[in-house]
Amino acid sequence: MCITGIDDLIIRVLDRRQTDEDLQSFLDWYHTSEENKQLFFQLKDIYERRKGGLYPDEQAISASWGRLCDKMERKHSRTTIWAMAAAVFLALIVSGILFLTGREEVRWVEVETAPRSEPRPVLLSDGSTVLLNASSKLKYPEKFKGESREVYLDGEAFFTVAGDKRRAFIVHTEQQDVRVLGTQFNVQGYSSDPHTITTLITGKVKLLTYSRSHQLNEEIEMLPNQQLYFDKQRNDASLSRIDPSETVTWMSGVYSFRDAPLEEITRRLGKVTGIAFIVPDELARKEKYTGKFFSNQSPQEIAAVLNFKGQFRTESRNDTLFLLKR
Repeated sequence: MCITGIDDLIIRVLDRRQTDEDLQSFLDWYHTSEENKQLFFQLKDIYERRKGGLYPDEQAISASWGRLCDKMERKHSRTTIWAMAAAVFLALIVSGILFLTGREEVRWVEVETAPRSEPRPVLLSDGSTVLLNASSKLKYPEKFKGESREVYLDGEAFFTVAGDKRRAFIVHTEQQDVRVLGTQFNVQGYSSDPHTITTLITGKVKLLTYSRSHQLNEEIEMLPNQQLYFDKQRNDASLSRIDPSETVTWMSGVYSFRDAPLEEITRRLGKVTGIAFIVPDELARKEKYTGKFFSNQSPQEIAAVLNFKGQFRTESRNDTLFLLKR
Protein backbone atom coordinates (compact mmCIF):
# COMPACT_ATOMS: atom_id res chain seq x y z
CA MET A 1 0.00 0.00 0.00
CA CYS A 2 1.05 3.59 -0.50
CA ILE A 3 1.29 4.33 3.22
CA THR A 4 1.24 1.18 5.31
CA GLY A 5 -1.86 0.79 7.46
CA ILE A 6 -3.08 4.39 7.45
CA ASP A 7 -5.92 3.76 4.96
CA ASP A 8 -7.26 0.97 7.21
CA LEU A 9 -6.98 3.25 10.25
CA ILE A 10 -8.89 6.06 8.52
CA ILE A 11 -11.61 3.65 7.41
CA ARG A 12 -12.07 2.45 11.01
CA VAL A 13 -12.38 6.07 12.17
CA LEU A 14 -14.91 6.94 9.45
CA ASP A 15 -16.88 3.76 10.21
CA ARG A 16 -16.90 4.57 13.97
CA ARG A 17 -15.15 1.26 14.73
CA GLN A 18 -11.94 2.76 16.10
CA THR A 19 -10.45 1.96 19.49
CA ASP A 20 -9.18 4.71 21.78
CA GLU A 21 -5.66 3.80 20.64
CA ASP A 22 -6.76 4.03 16.99
CA LEU A 23 -8.25 7.46 17.55
CA GLN A 24 -5.11 8.77 19.25
CA SER A 25 -2.95 7.38 16.42
CA PHE A 26 -5.24 9.00 13.87
CA LEU A 27 -5.13 12.40 15.60
CA ASP A 28 -1.34 12.23 15.88
CA TRP A 29 -1.06 11.41 12.18
CA TYR A 30 -3.70 13.98 11.15
CA HIS A 31 -1.94 16.87 12.90
CA THR A 32 1.54 15.91 11.70
CA SER A 33 1.34 17.75 8.38
CA GLU A 34 -0.90 19.65 6.01
CA GLU A 35 -0.41 16.84 3.49
CA ASN A 36 -1.89 14.28 5.92
CA LYS A 37 -4.95 16.45 6.38
CA GLN A 38 -5.40 16.62 2.61
CA LEU A 39 -5.11 12.84 2.32
CA PHE A 40 -7.71 12.32 5.05
CA PHE A 41 -10.28 14.43 3.23
CA GLN A 42 -9.61 12.64 -0.07
CA LEU A 43 -10.08 9.15 1.42
CA LYS A 44 -13.10 10.37 3.40
CA ASP A 45 -14.71 11.57 0.17
CA ILE A 46 -14.10 8.21 -1.50
CA TYR A 47 -15.34 6.21 1.49
CA GLU A 48 -18.62 8.09 1.84
CA ARG A 49 -19.51 7.43 -1.79
CA ARG A 50 -19.87 3.70 -1.17
CA LYS A 51 -23.38 2.31 -1.59
CA GLY A 52 -24.80 -0.55 0.38
CA GLY A 53 -24.76 -3.62 -1.86
CA LEU A 54 -23.67 -1.60 -4.90
CA TYR A 55 -20.10 -0.59 -4.22
CA PRO A 56 -17.23 -2.40 -2.48
CA ASP A 57 -16.61 -2.98 1.20
CA GLU A 58 -13.43 -1.98 3.01
CA GLN A 59 -11.51 -5.09 1.89
CA ALA A 60 -12.31 -4.49 -1.77
CA ILE A 61 -11.36 -0.82 -1.50
CA SER A 62 -8.01 -1.65 0.16
CA ALA A 63 -7.18 -4.38 -2.35
CA SER A 64 -7.96 -2.22 -5.38
CA TRP A 65 -6.24 0.76 -3.79
CA GLY A 66 -3.10 -1.32 -3.32
CA ARG A 67 -3.08 -2.47 -6.93
CA LEU A 68 -3.47 1.10 -8.12
CA CYS A 69 -0.67 2.34 -5.87
CA ASP A 70 1.71 -0.38 -7.11
CA LYS A 71 1.19 0.80 -10.67
CA MET A 72 1.50 4.48 -9.86
CA GLU A 73 4.63 4.17 -7.70
CA ARG A 74 6.62 3.27 -10.78
CA LYS A 75 5.99 6.69 -12.30
CA HIS A 76 5.20 9.13 -9.52
CA SER A 77 6.66 10.28 -6.22
CA ARG A 78 5.22 8.95 -2.97
CA THR A 79 3.89 12.38 -1.94
CA THR A 80 1.57 12.62 -4.96
CA ILE A 81 0.33 9.03 -5.05
CA TRP A 82 -2.54 9.43 -2.57
CA ALA A 83 -3.93 12.55 -4.20
CA MET A 84 -3.84 10.94 -7.65
CA ALA A 85 -5.25 7.63 -6.41
CA ALA A 86 -8.09 9.44 -4.66
CA ALA A 87 -9.02 11.32 -7.82
CA VAL A 88 -8.94 8.16 -9.95
CA PHE A 89 -10.90 6.09 -7.41
CA LEU A 90 -13.49 8.82 -7.00
CA ALA A 91 -14.12 8.98 -10.73
CA LEU A 92 -14.32 5.20 -11.05
CA ILE A 93 -16.60 4.70 -8.06
CA VAL A 94 -18.99 7.43 -9.19
CA SER A 95 -19.22 6.02 -12.71
CA GLY A 96 -19.35 2.42 -11.51
CA ILE A 97 -16.66 1.29 -13.97
CA LEU A 98 -14.80 -0.86 -11.45
CA PHE A 99 -17.61 -2.45 -9.54
CA LEU A 100 -20.83 -2.83 -11.50
CA THR A 101 -21.38 -6.39 -12.63
CA GLY A 102 -23.67 -5.66 -15.55
CA ARG A 103 -25.94 -8.56 -14.67
CA GLU A 104 -29.16 -6.53 -14.31
CA GLU A 105 -31.32 -6.44 -17.41
CA VAL A 106 -33.58 -3.66 -16.19
CA ARG A 107 -32.74 0.03 -16.48
CA TRP A 108 -31.79 1.42 -13.08
CA VAL A 109 -32.12 4.97 -11.80
CA GLU A 110 -29.93 6.34 -9.02
CA VAL A 111 -30.89 9.40 -7.00
CA GLU A 112 -28.46 11.00 -4.56
CA THR A 113 -29.11 13.95 -2.28
CA ALA A 114 -26.46 16.32 -0.99
CA PRO A 115 -25.91 17.41 2.62
CA ARG A 116 -28.26 20.23 3.66
CA SER A 117 -30.61 19.45 0.77
CA GLU A 118 -34.37 19.58 1.17
CA PRO A 119 -36.18 16.21 1.32
CA ARG A 120 -36.49 14.99 -2.26
CA PRO A 121 -39.67 13.24 -3.47
CA VAL A 122 -39.30 10.28 -5.83
CA LEU A 123 -42.22 8.69 -7.70
CA LEU A 124 -41.80 5.02 -8.59
CA SER A 125 -43.41 3.29 -11.57
CA ASP A 126 -45.98 1.42 -9.42
CA GLY A 127 -47.27 4.65 -7.86
CA SER A 128 -45.27 4.27 -4.64
CA THR A 129 -43.57 7.42 -3.37
CA VAL A 130 -40.29 7.94 -1.52
CA LEU A 131 -39.16 11.03 0.36
CA LEU A 132 -35.37 10.97 0.45
CA ASN A 133 -33.47 12.71 3.24
CA ALA A 134 -30.18 14.60 2.88
CA SER A 135 -26.95 12.65 2.20
CA SER A 136 -28.96 9.66 0.99
CA LYS A 137 -28.90 7.43 -2.09
CA LEU A 138 -31.71 5.46 -3.67
CA LYS A 139 -31.45 3.00 -6.54
CA TYR A 140 -34.63 1.75 -8.25
CA PRO A 141 -35.69 0.38 -11.65
CA GLU A 142 -37.39 2.62 -14.20
CA LYS A 143 -40.12 -0.02 -14.30
CA PHE A 144 -40.68 -2.86 -11.87
CA LYS A 145 -40.46 -6.30 -13.48
CA GLY A 146 -40.83 -9.81 -12.13
CA GLU A 147 -42.44 -11.06 -8.94
CA SER A 148 -41.21 -8.31 -6.60
CA ARG A 149 -40.56 -4.57 -6.45
CA GLU A 150 -37.03 -3.99 -5.16
CA VAL A 151 -35.12 -0.81 -4.33
CA TYR A 152 -31.77 -0.13 -2.64
CA LEU A 153 -31.28 2.53 0.02
CA ASP A 154 -28.17 3.97 1.62
CA GLY A 155 -29.44 6.72 3.89
CA GLU A 156 -32.84 7.70 5.22
CA ALA A 157 -36.20 7.72 3.46
CA PHE A 158 -39.92 7.66 4.14
CA PHE A 159 -41.84 5.17 1.97
CA THR A 160 -45.52 5.20 1.01
CA VAL A 161 -45.96 1.91 -0.82
CA ALA A 162 -48.79 1.34 -3.28
CA GLY A 163 -50.76 -1.83 -2.53
CA ASP A 164 -50.04 -4.87 -4.70
CA LYS A 165 -50.92 -8.27 -3.21
CA ARG A 166 -49.11 -10.12 -5.99
CA ARG A 167 -45.74 -8.38 -5.66
CA ALA A 168 -43.93 -7.59 -2.43
CA PHE A 169 -42.09 -4.29 -2.13
CA ILE A 170 -38.55 -4.82 -0.78
CA VAL A 171 -36.17 -2.16 0.53
CA HIS A 172 -32.58 -3.39 0.70
CA THR A 173 -30.15 -1.71 3.09
CA GLU A 174 -26.86 -2.96 4.44
CA GLN A 175 -27.57 -6.20 6.38
CA GLN A 176 -31.36 -5.66 6.32
CA ASP A 177 -34.38 -6.12 4.05
CA VAL A 178 -37.85 -4.70 4.62
CA ARG A 179 -40.67 -6.57 2.80
CA VAL A 180 -44.16 -5.08 2.50
CA LEU A 181 -47.25 -5.19 0.31
CA GLY A 182 -48.59 -1.70 0.98
CA THR A 183 -47.80 0.54 3.93
CA GLN A 184 -45.97 3.62 5.28
CA PHE A 185 -42.63 3.32 7.05
CA ASN A 186 -39.36 5.13 7.67
CA VAL A 187 -35.91 3.58 7.23
CA GLN A 188 -32.72 5.13 8.58
CA GLY A 189 -30.11 2.87 7.02
CA TYR A 190 -26.81 4.55 6.21
CA SER A 191 -24.14 1.97 5.35
CA SER A 192 -21.58 3.92 7.41
CA ASP A 193 -23.73 3.70 10.58
CA PRO A 194 -23.38 0.78 13.04
CA HIS A 195 -27.16 0.39 13.17
CA THR A 196 -30.34 0.57 11.12
CA ILE A 197 -33.61 1.98 12.49
CA THR A 198 -36.95 1.08 10.92
CA THR A 199 -40.21 2.69 12.06
CA LEU A 200 -43.63 1.47 10.92
CA ILE A 201 -46.39 4.07 10.58
CA THR A 202 -49.24 2.08 9.00
CA GLY A 203 -49.75 -1.45 7.69
CA LYS A 204 -47.54 -4.42 8.43
CA VAL A 205 -43.99 -5.35 7.40
CA LYS A 206 -41.64 -8.31 7.62
CA LEU A 207 -38.09 -7.33 8.38
CA LEU A 208 -35.11 -9.62 7.72
CA THR A 209 -31.70 -9.00 9.26
CA TYR A 210 -28.39 -10.43 8.03
CA SER A 211 -24.87 -10.88 9.37
CA ARG A 212 -21.87 -9.28 7.67
CA SER A 213 -21.31 -12.64 5.95
CA HIS A 214 -24.86 -12.33 4.52
CA GLN A 215 -26.30 -15.14 6.65
CA LEU A 216 -29.94 -14.64 7.68
CA ASN A 217 -30.21 -13.75 11.38
CA GLU A 218 -33.95 -13.53 11.95
CA GLU A 219 -37.31 -12.52 10.53
CA ILE A 220 -39.40 -10.03 12.48
CA GLU A 221 -42.96 -8.86 11.86
CA MET A 222 -43.69 -5.26 12.77
CA LEU A 223 -46.97 -3.55 13.59
CA PRO A 224 -47.85 0.18 13.45
CA ASN A 225 -46.11 2.45 15.97
CA GLN A 226 -43.27 -0.01 16.41
CA GLN A 227 -39.60 0.69 15.85
CA LEU A 228 -36.86 -1.86 15.27
CA TYR A 229 -33.27 -1.01 16.16
CA PHE A 230 -30.78 -3.37 14.51
CA ASP A 231 -27.16 -3.33 15.72
CA LYS A 232 -25.21 -4.45 12.65
CA GLN A 233 -22.02 -5.15 14.56
CA ARG A 234 -23.61 -7.34 17.23
CA ASN A 235 -26.32 -8.78 14.94
CA ASP A 236 -28.82 -7.82 17.62
CA ALA A 237 -32.36 -6.50 16.95
CA SER A 238 -34.68 -4.90 19.51
CA LEU A 239 -38.33 -3.98 18.94
CA SER A 240 -40.07 -1.19 20.88
CA ARG A 241 -43.29 0.80 20.80
CA ILE A 242 -42.80 4.50 20.10
CA ASP A 243 -44.51 7.71 19.02
CA PRO A 244 -43.64 7.70 15.28
CA SER A 245 -44.27 11.44 14.92
CA GLU A 246 -40.82 12.19 16.41
CA THR A 247 -39.16 9.87 13.90
CA VAL A 248 -40.45 11.68 10.83
CA THR A 249 -39.87 15.30 11.92
CA TRP A 250 -36.85 15.31 9.57
CA MET A 251 -39.30 15.75 6.71
CA SER A 252 -39.91 19.27 8.02
CA GLY A 253 -36.25 19.92 8.79
CA VAL A 254 -36.36 19.09 12.52
CA TYR A 255 -34.13 16.48 14.18
CA SER A 256 -35.29 15.44 17.64
CA PHE A 257 -33.21 13.51 20.19
CA ARG A 258 -34.29 12.13 23.56
CA ASP A 259 -31.59 10.82 25.93
CA ALA A 260 -29.35 10.09 22.94
CA PRO A 261 -25.56 9.63 23.23
CA LEU A 262 -23.51 12.49 21.81
CA GLU A 263 -21.90 10.13 19.26
CA GLU A 264 -25.35 9.23 17.89
CA ILE A 265 -26.34 12.90 17.64
CA THR A 266 -23.13 13.98 15.90
CA ARG A 267 -23.29 11.02 13.53
CA ARG A 268 -26.84 11.87 12.47
CA LEU A 269 -26.23 15.60 12.19
CA GLY A 270 -23.09 14.88 10.22
CA LYS A 271 -25.21 13.17 7.57
CA VAL A 272 -27.49 16.20 7.34
CA THR A 273 -24.85 18.93 7.32
CA GLY A 274 -22.01 17.17 5.51
CA ILE A 275 -19.75 17.99 8.46
CA ALA A 276 -17.70 15.29 10.22
CA PHE A 277 -18.04 15.89 13.97
CA ILE A 278 -15.18 14.14 15.80
CA VAL A 279 -15.24 13.74 19.59
CA PRO A 280 -11.98 12.08 20.76
CA ASP A 281 -13.01 11.65 24.41
CA GLU A 282 -14.88 8.36 24.88
CA LEU A 283 -16.80 9.44 27.98
CA ALA A 284 -17.94 12.61 26.22
CA ARG A 285 -19.17 10.54 23.25
CA LYS A 286 -21.33 8.44 25.58
CA GLU A 287 -22.89 11.41 27.42
CA LYS A 288 -26.62 11.70 26.69
CA TYR A 289 -28.52 14.76 25.48
CA THR A 290 -32.13 15.72 24.77
CA GLY A 291 -32.97 18.44 22.30
CA LYS A 292 -33.84 19.54 18.78
CA PHE A 293 -31.72 20.69 15.89
CA PHE A 294 -32.70 22.20 12.56
CA SER A 295 -31.40 21.42 9.10
CA ASN A 296 -30.67 25.09 8.38
CA GLN A 297 -28.36 25.51 11.39
CA SER A 298 -24.70 26.14 10.68
CA PRO A 299 -22.03 23.78 12.07
CA GLN A 300 -20.98 26.55 14.45
CA GLU A 301 -24.55 26.90 15.76
CA ILE A 302 -24.79 23.14 16.26
CA ALA A 303 -21.44 23.08 18.07
CA ALA A 304 -22.57 25.95 20.31
CA VAL A 305 -25.70 24.01 21.33
CA LEU A 306 -23.71 20.84 22.03
CA ASN A 307 -21.20 22.91 24.02
CA PHE A 308 -23.82 24.61 26.16
CA LYS A 309 -21.91 23.67 29.32
CA GLY A 310 -18.60 24.90 27.91
CA GLN A 311 -17.05 21.45 28.24
CA PHE A 312 -15.42 21.51 24.79
CA ARG A 313 -13.09 23.63 22.76
CA THR A 314 -13.67 23.42 19.03
CA GLU A 315 -11.31 23.21 16.08
CA SER A 316 -12.59 23.23 12.51
CA ARG A 317 -11.13 22.77 9.08
CA ASN A 318 -13.13 22.52 5.87
CA ASP A 319 -15.84 19.93 6.57
CA THR A 320 -14.49 18.53 9.86
CA LEU A 321 -15.19 19.90 13.32
CA PHE A 322 -13.37 18.57 16.40
CA LEU A 323 -15.02 18.78 19.83
CA LEU A 324 -12.07 18.50 22.22
CA LYS A 325 -12.65 17.97 25.95
CA ARG A 326 -11.31 20.81 28.06
